[in-house]
Formats: sequence, structure tokens, C-alpha cells
Amino acid sequence: MKRFYFASLAVLFACTSSFASEADSPDTQLLTSFLNGIDNIVAEYVQHTHDGNNSLLQTQKGRLSLTRPNKFKWESYAPYEQVLVSNGSTLWQYDPDLEQVTIQKLDNRLSSTPVLLLSGNSKDVSKEYDVYSEKLQDEYHFVLIPKRTDTLFDRLRLEFNPEKVLRRMVIKDEVGQKTVITLSGVKKLTNITPETYEFIVPEGTDIIKSQ
Repeated sequence: MKRFYFASLAVLFACTSSFASEADSPDTQLLTSFLNGIDNIVAEYVQHTHDGNNSLLQTQKGRLSLTRPNKFKWESYAPYEQVLVSNGSTLWQYDPDLEQVTIQKLDNRLSSTPVLLLSGNSKDVSKEYDVYSEKLQDEYHFVLIPKRTDTLFDRLRLEFNPEKVLRRMVIKDEVGQKTVITLSGVKKLTNITPETYEFIVPEGTDIIKSQ
């Protein structure tokens, strides 16, 4: 479960709708305008997880791809292999070393995991998050604080470079644990097929269906 927790936090890269509600704050509308450029992408990532004393607990590397709405593939390479795939309605979590896959219905609440914040409708962002923005030199940073109490994190920070490309996420939970995810090689995902976000269970794998 801990490995799934770390991985689910790292998958942050789907995009919101291009339509912002009139009730949205200026900061929310600004964030939406940045997120609108993050659709059909593929990138490499490095994820560092720190405890409440800022001591490094884990470093994870991998690759991700995503397409709106709510479709993504998150592949962790080292030190632990894991694959998370969503086709928009079903979520597969595959652990090769355990020879096990967990299949469950995707929870589409934007506050359930950060990826759903970014893959859902922008009109729902202001319903579930308080959004604050700041400009640091040429970069734009956004802090998102969930309004719900049943979330995996307490605070999420999104950092965009001067070209408005998402480059880093910083996630903090209620016990002070911090996860920093840095993206590199972000580019457009081409040759998308219906099978891109489907998962074929390998032969001999134990299947766990979660409600």
C-alpha cells in the first residue's frame, strides 16, 4: 500500500478542461490556463520522498504518459517496478515482483489523488481546492490546499518553467512527509491507440478486485 501511495501521488500530469467557471478565483483561472497545455504528453520523472525531518526515504525513477480525461500510464523502474494504468474508468495497479495486479473502479473525485485533480474538469477545481499563485522570477508556482479531509495529501505545489511547462510537483501529507517529483523530456505523445491505456494482465498473475 505504501508503494501505491507514493506512485499515486506522483501521477500528476493529466489536464483540465479549457472552460473555467465564472465563480473561479483569478488564481484558479490562471492555473487552468497553464494546465490546458498538458494534454497527450509523455515524460521521464525522478521522485524523492522525505520524512517529516527532511531525511530521504526513497528515490524512484520512471516514465509517464497521459491523455485527458483521466487516462494515464505510470511506470516505475527503480528501485521497485510498478505500473499504474487508467483508461478513464478502471485503474490497474501491477506489481511484477509480487506477481499481483489490483483492479478497481477509478475514483473520479478531484481530491482523491493529484492525478485526478489534473485530469478532471476545471469547473470542479475550485469546489475541492483553495488555489494560490505566485510568480518567482520567470516561474509560476501554484499551491493547492484540499477542502476535503479525506485526501492523501494536505498541500500540493505545482511549479511551471518560463515556457509554462510543468517541471516539478511538491506534495506534503498530514505527518509532514514530502514527495518531490521532477519531470524531464516532456513532449507530445503521438500514435495514441485504444490500447494505449489498457492493461493486459500477464499470465500467472494473481488478480485482486477492489471495491
